[in-house]
Formats: sequence, C-alpha cells, structure tokens
Amino acid sequence: MRNTPLSNLVYFKISQENPEPSLDGFYIFEKRNPDIKKYIDNTKQIKNYLITIRMLLDKKEKKDVVDKYFRLLANSLNEFSNCSEFSCFINACDNVLGFVKNDLSLLKEIAKRYFKNRIFNEGVPEEWIQAILDSNSARKKGTCGENKLLYFLERAGFKRINTWNDFNKCEKCVVRFSEIFNLDAARKNLDINIKTHKQNKRLDLIIKDKEKIYLLEAKHLNTSGGGQDKQISELIELLSLSEKNKNVSYISFLDGNYSNVLLGEGRVMGKLKTQRRDINKFLKKKPNNYWVNTAGFKKLLENLKTVF
Repeated sequence: MRNTPLSNLVYFKISQENPEPSLDGFYIFEKRNPDIKKYIDNTKQIKNYLITIRMLLDKKEKKDVVDKYFRLLANSLNEFSNCSEFSCFINACDNVLGFVKNDLSLLKEIAKRYFKNRIFNEGVPEEWIQAILDSNSARKKGTCGENKLLYFLERAGFKRINTWNDFNKCEKCVVRFSEIFNLDAARKNLDINIKTHKQNKRLDLIIKDKEKIYLLEAKHLNTSGGGQDKQISELIELLSLSEKNKNVSYISFLDGNYSNVLLGEGRVMGKLKTQRRDINKFLKKKPNNYWVNTAGFKKLLENLKTVF
C-alpha cells in the first residue's frame, strides 16, 4: 500500500512549524584543512620572493635580475596561493590571481602598490591561514544542498541513476541535473515543457516515484539582499509552473536561516511581504507543486514511501 502525498499546504505548514537549525551539519566545514601545509609553504614562498624583489628594487638592481624574481613569483602563484596576503591584495586591486599570474607587467605594478601600501610580516601562522580558508568556506557549499537531499532520498529507498535508460527502467530513483540530464533532455524524455524565463535554466534533481515525477530546485540562503532576492524569485517561478501531465510536480526547496525568516508569520513589509504573498498564492493555484524546507521535504518523502 502506498501513502498518498498530502496537500502542498500541509507540507508548507510543517515547514513553517519546523524551522531550520542554526547549525546544519551538511553545511559545516569545521575540520582542519588537510592541505594546510601546502598553503603555508606556498605563502612563505610568495613572501620570500616579494621580500627579495623589494630588496632588489631598493638597491636599484639590474632589470633582468629583478625580472627573474618576478617570473619566479608568477610561477609560485597557484591553487594554494589564495591565503597569502599578496593574493588578497590582488583582489583588492580589482584583479584575480590567474590573470595576474600570466601578465608580468600587471604583476609588477600590483607588487609595487603592495610594497607602498602594505606592511610586511614574515611570519605565516597556521591559524591565520586556516582562518582565511574558513572565511572562504561558502564556496564549498554549491552542491551541499543537493548532497543533503540525496542523502535523505537514498535513505528513503530512491536509487541514484546516471543514464536515461536506467531512469526509465527504475520505479524509484533520483538523478542530478547534468549534461545528460539537462533541460532539453528532460523535456524530451519526460514530455514536459518546463517553461522558465531563463532559457538555459538548470534545476537540481529529478525524482521518480513510479508514475510520479518531481523536478526540484534547492537553495541555501542565510541572508537577504539583491542576489538572494533573485534566487528566491527563481524558486517562486518554479512554484508557478505547471504541466499538462498531472503526475509531474515542481518542488522549491529552501533551507538556511533565511528560510526561517521567509516562512515566519510575523508582520513584514516590502520585498519579504511580496515573496510570502507570491508563495502562498502559487501554492493555492498550483496544488501539484511544493515549497518546503528540510522538515517539509522529509515529511513529503515519508508520505512517498511504500508501506508493506
């Protein structure tokens, strides 16, 4: 016997009543970086080249001698350089490491500005390097939401699939959007439209439960703002979609601290008020679609399970 999914408003209510935790293990990177020594060694190397270059410039050494060390400095800039003070200064000069590395004239100009405007400290404390790595941890979160949902899906009996052939054969499975499972392929294989405004729109997961198909987009937001408002708009647009085939549903998934703000019931104004209004409007107009946080998604999975 199969449990029947409840009304989308029920899952929305469950999401409202069960806010996201302030600390979610799926998004925490608390372990010491295993490559910390490589970052430290590279930062020391960059500092040593900069110290040598500054000394040579102060002594008015020959250009070819100075250029030799600039080339060595350029060659030392790599994937382990983004914790060095000089790399951070490159960002402050409205440039990026990879571009500066390959333009010796630009590297010289930035180095001269660095010598003039920054204080040298020869030490490279491990805790300082780790702190910079920690501050960059947001960059690692790109697929954390997908991985979190895949974890719940696999525990609920959904099999990870990599080809359309296997997807068509399997009754209970999930796939990531990819080069194989892209929008055009989904439209063709599932006979659906996915009429988003963004032509090259990329969703996150396709979930299959026998005849039912769920197209899911996941976002993780902790603050509001211009970029975040755009992401909320994308989730609301997904909620507004519909297909002729009523076995196809869309799921807008949002976790993080901003989910709690958005799902709150206190009086608000401006953009947040509009977002709440639109979510409620489309949940009522599109009963096949869902807006959920972690608790709402887990409850939806619970109701999709086959009970023996």
